[in-house]
Amino acid sequence: MKKRSDFVFNLVKFKHYLCVLFFCVFFSMACDSTITDNEEPSPVITEALADASIFFNSGQIDRAIVHFDSVYNSLENRNTLDTWEKYNFYASYYLKHELDLLKSEQYLDSMFYILENGNNVNDYRYVQTKFMEGDILKAKHKYNTAFLSFFNGREYAIGNLDACNVSNLTYRLGIFRYDQQQYQKAIPFFKKAIEENKACWGNGNLIQNINEPQQYRNTMALCYEKMEKYDSAAYYYIDALAFLEEIKPKFPEQELFISSAMGVVKGNLGGVMAKLGNIGVAKKLLKSSIAINSQPNYDHSDAQTAKLKLTQIYINEGSLDKALVYLDELDKELPNSELKTRQYLDIILRWYLIKGAYYENKGDMANALALMKSYHHLNDSIQKIDHELKYVDVEGSFRNAAQNYELSIVNRDNKIKNIYLATAASFTFLLAIFLIVIWNNLKKSIKANNVILQKNSDLQDTLGALEFSQAENTKIMYMVAHDLRNPISSMIMMANLILEDQQVNGENKYLLENIKTSCSNSLQLITEMLLPNKRDKHLVKEEVQIDRLLKYCVEILNHKAEEKHQKIHLNTIPVTALISKEKMWRVITNLIANAIKFTPVGKNIDVIMQNTHEIITIKIKDEGIGIPNSLKNMVFDWDTMGKREGTNGEKSFGMGLAISKQIISAHDGKIWFESKENVGTTFFIELPVRAKRL
Repeated sequence: MKKRSDFVFNLVKFKHYLCVLFFCVFFSMACDSTITDNEEPSPVITEALADASIFFNSGQIDRAIVHFDSVYNSLENRNTLDTWEKYNFYASYYLKHELDLLKSEQYLDSMFYILENGNNVNDYRYVQTKFMEGDILKAKHKYNTAFLSFFNGREYAIGNLDACNVSNLTYRLGIFRYDQQQYQKAIPFFKKAIEENKACWGNGNLIQNINEPQQYRNTMALCYEKMEKYDSAAYYYIDALAFLEEIKPKFPEQELFISSAMGVVKGNLGGVMAKLGNIGVAKKLLKSSIAINSQPNYDHSDAQTAKLKLTQIYINEGSLDKALVYLDELDKELPNSELKTRQYLDIILRWYLIKGAYYENKGDMANALALMKSYHHLNDSIQKIDHELKYVDVEGSFRNAAQNYELSIVNRDNKIKNIYLATAASFTFLLAIFLIVIWNNLKKSIKANNVILQKNSDLQDTLGALEFSQAENTKIMYMVAHDLRNPISSMIMMANLILEDQQVNGENKYLLENIKTSCSNSLQLITEMLLPNKRDKHLVKEEVQIDRLLKYCVEILNHKAEEKHQKIHLNTIPVTALISKEKMWRVITNLIANAIKFTPVGKNIDVIMQNTHEIITIKIKDEGIGIPNSLKNMVFDWDTMGKREGTNGEKSFGMGLAISKQIISAHDGKIWFESKENVGTTFFIELPVRAKRL
């Protein structure tokens, strides 16, 4: 019922077109259809648009215009959509680059005219035209009307296009939220766009198979970065990089675009890594991004952004000479840029800010003050433009648009509904007579059946609830385990990449190898969780050097202890035991992490191992807050009632000790503790092993 309704509703204003259409249909005349859903632009036009996009990204505006005009003018036998693509190209150019809204509107009118000049409408181009209309209205600060165009375009798309072609429209609704700086509300649109885009894979459309998937992930990561959720931002940047790495061998002819996109993502990831304190990784990523997008025909504006981020790092480090190198490059590049978009203004703003910081660190306060004045002047101008958009009531606009849309449908279908109502009334009357006639004959059987059905229903409900609960629990466990594989695999990949660098050595290399080993252990654990029939498998044991395992666990957690100025003292003897290495690693790291969590700043933690009579005893002793008597009987329970916050407010989930006890029991061992409030706690592990001294 919704199909094409929005388009028909909006065509009322074009009365002359409706009259011609009615005349053609009513008298069965041969109205020529100049455009159909099956028609597509000429391949050379599609290729010319892709080339022009590359020139735009690299800042070569004039070259993009000349190239597209040359291809279009030399094309013989142009079809209708070739002309529509030309109008769309220039409407976008005057909207985003030349900033001439009057010319942009003129091309928009031509786009509508092309689509309306025939019996059959190309659904995809119509929706794109509605979104161009919304973009122009937004540029004119008519935000509520702009959102109405976006809404109507997407509603029409949902009724007439597949999920693949709807994905970009969903993304652009998210961009509307992003431009309002409502990043949390924008994220669901980007996530939905990613899911819808999966329907495009393998359809041969390069934009939908390459550009859009990485763009959706990158923009969602930007939202998390704007919200200062840097871990989540890093996750989606890495996801975008992984996607580009995966498709790169499949599209060798798109090497330039894919490499440029990877440069953009690396620059963004480098900025996030700097905010997370991983300066070494941040520098490496930013330098790689600059090297990629500084090349001819690559995204020069992104290379400039990466240079600014790297300059900021050098200023923070006090490496002013290194910072000056990039500032001098930007001094030459920025004034000569053809690209005067909002992204360019943001780069100029950041340039003012960072260059001012450079002069401030040099002690040149006069130049620093002048740059800060330029920064605040430009920033105030941009804020005035953004202020109105930021406070647009999108929810209200959405509700109004939906109500108007539904109202048009109700008015159009009023007669049909009246017929349905009369039919339903007649049917109800006949049904009532039928029920009265048979009611007396069915009374007894109904009563007996109701009793049986009620009992059966109760049993089915109970059984269904139990099955549903079990299935949901299993599903959640699989989902969590599955979703953890990607970030941990990415961490292993990043560790491998850094370890390949010959300059990484000494303690840094040792720490990276520990990180890689820890991630590999975690990935092995997740793999075990995802294996079918995993509960039927026996514990797999191997010969493990316990003293080396303890040393490894201590080294992995030393950084956490150092954050609280704590010291971990390790006292072991060389012993080899038959255990499950991964599972025992979980137990030891959990107990040491708990000791760190519940021990105040500056205290000590002791990890001691003893071996007597085929029994290994491991002690983890802290000087922490201790365990109250009221909780001592609950620390090994699964119900998590005994969980508490750490001394620095660290969160606790209360299941670690229960898991540890289960693992130790599987080794035929024992685990217990001794604790006194405000004095400390000692956890003991006893393992019966066949041990041999080294």
